[in-house]
Amino acid sequence: MSPLPALYLDDLPGGPPPGTLLAVIADLPAHGGKDISFREDQFLVRVFVQKVGDVIGVYENRCPHAGTPLNLFDDRFMDLTGAHLICRTHGARFRIEDGYCTLGPCKGQSLRPVAHEIRDGGVYTV
Repeated sequence: MSPLPALYLDDLPGGPPPGTLLAVIADLPAHGGKDISFREDQFLVRVFVQKVGDVIGVYENRCPHAGTPLNLFDDRFMDLTGAHLICRTHGARFRIEDGYCTLGPCKGQSLRPVAHEIRDGGVYTV
């Protein structure tokens, strides 16, 4: 399956406007993950930022298999080896650089990337 097109958060009900700061890179925890939610009335938009080395992934926080968030309780999105993003519900594993699922019930599908830019030490919506 081909990668999904980038998701522009301002296109979603409840999504933030372009230029919204998602994360300050230096403030990300040692494990590199941050769960981010935007809410407006009944609309909820969930995304996450994950930094591994020099790679920063920004994705919709939604597993393509069941629609559940990848994390269960906190900002942790990586498997125990630190090599792949993992869905805590069914164990699907995804590549950090492109969100492609390499193992699990949604193998061959991808996480939806979020359109973003990195500037001035931060990750911003576009």
